[in-house]
Amino acid sequence: MAKHKRKNNFGFILIIILLISSIGVMTFFIFSNKKSLENEQKLNKKLINKLNIKTNDYNEIINSNNELNKKIDELNNTVHKTEVTKQEVFKLASELEQKILSGQTTYKIAYLTFDDGPYYLTDKYLEVLRNYNVKATFFTIGSGKSKCYDNPNASCMETYKKIVDDGHTIANHTYSHGIFYGLYSSTNSFMTQVKKQEELIKEHTGVTTNIVRFPGGSSTAGRLKSSIIQELRNNGYGWVDWSAQDGDGGDLKSTTQAWNYFVNSINQDIEVVLFHDYNNITLSILPQAIEYLQNNNYILLPLFYESVTINK
Repeated sequence: MAKHKRKNNFGFILIIILLISSIGVMTFFIFSNKKSLENEQKLNKKLINKLNIKTNDYNEIINSNNELNKKIDELNNTVHKTEVTKQEVFKLASELEQKILSGQTTYKIAYLTFDDGPYYLTDKYLEVLRNYNVKATFFTIGSGKSKCYDNPNASCMETYKKIVDDGHTIANHTYSHGIFYGLYSSTNSFMTQVKKQEELIKEHTGVTTNIVRFPGGSSTAGRLKSSIIQELRNNGYGWVDWSAQDGDGGDLKSTTQAWNYFVNSINQDIEVVLFHDYNNITLSILPQAIEYLQNNNYILLPLFYESVTINK
């Protein structure tokens, strides 16, 4: 009897132990699941926060792009010629340059520039630009312009005003362009030519220009380059070379040669394109060049002093 009782007690104890173990295991799993759920909730919360941040970033980018597109439209559609409007355009252009440099937009900029004019042929260039509603920059000289080099029966002095009236930037290429006639004999001789051209431009247009291009490019100044740049800076001038061209400053023989030269030189997000408005070959490819740039996401603008392309 006692033996049977001990057997029953052992069974009862075993059941109690099993129950306690079961409760412990269940408690462990419940606690583990709770902990796991809490961890999962924390992870989800972090994920949601990250998603919210990314969503906000995305919305900012979208809003920024929408704003940029509005500004691009303003740049493309601005045809007014007042100085106030010009400054507004230049401010927008400067903002666009910064967005391009920081990779915030796929838009690009091309600054079309024309050297050594004005010429009799310049009117034809102005007509093409007018037809495409494109503004450019004309680096002008003064020597011999009382008679057009390419038509001695006409005066090119009136063309300075036409350039400005059409909303283009008129810039300084020195009065004489005399690379082989003492222009680079001294810093003073160079600055004298700059000042003389500045006065001529102001006399015929009312505009005081503050952008210079070295005849032949800045490297042509040789050992005087640094001192000339310092004097330009002292007189409030910026200067610019170029990054693309069609080769019309040299021995250009055909439109095919000019076109290939031009296309192969376009490889930057902000381009300063060198042309010469005395060249019939360049004139013949100009419409195609404008369309090529526009089709490749370039906005065509006139140069302005605050541009990143202007060395100051």
